[in-house]
Amino acid sequence: MNLDKFLVISGVPGVHKLITSRGDGVIIEDRNEGRTRFVSARQGQITPLATVAIYTYTDDGEGTVPLIDVFEKMFDNHESVPPVSPNGSSQELRAYFSAILPDHDRDRVHINDIKKCIKWYNFMYEKGILATAKQEAAAEKAAETPQETVEEPAEKPAKASKAEKAEKPAKATKKAK
Repeated sequence: MNLDKFLVISGVPGVHKLITSRGDGVIIEDRNEGRTRFVSARQGQITPLATVAIYTYTDDGEGTVPLIDVFEKMFDNHESVPPVSPNGSSQELRAYFSAILPDHDRDRVHINDIKKCIKWYNFMYEKGILATAKQEAAAEKAAETPQETVEEPAEKPAKASKAEKAEKPAKATKKAK
């Protein structure tokens, strides 16, 4: 799943798709309003989802799991373990997150972090962003699989000897009028 072009912006609810960046801000596709707009870098903190990670007890990747991997687990388990309401109790939120990511660091992953994660996931799930990203990832993987037949490089023609070059007729040139 590739969510490199998706951002969260403080003060602007939801998850947004990056259209282009400028020196003083970004142009985003606002999924709430269904339009593109400019967001100044001074307006709020702009965070790409690809840079967000969840602390874990494992030592792989400096003890973190990328948020994209967490979203993928949430998406794959959506039917069997549906997400709880972000307004649920702390125990419900922690139990759900433990079911999705059992090795998350309970000391450094706070309830507010879990709420944000669930809100972002729900928004992206409702807008069909996750399903689209999953299909694109599957299409990319299918396109990247190596073909079984390997073409042999063609042999280079041997250079003609001086005698063979002399036997070739000279090219005719057009006379200028």
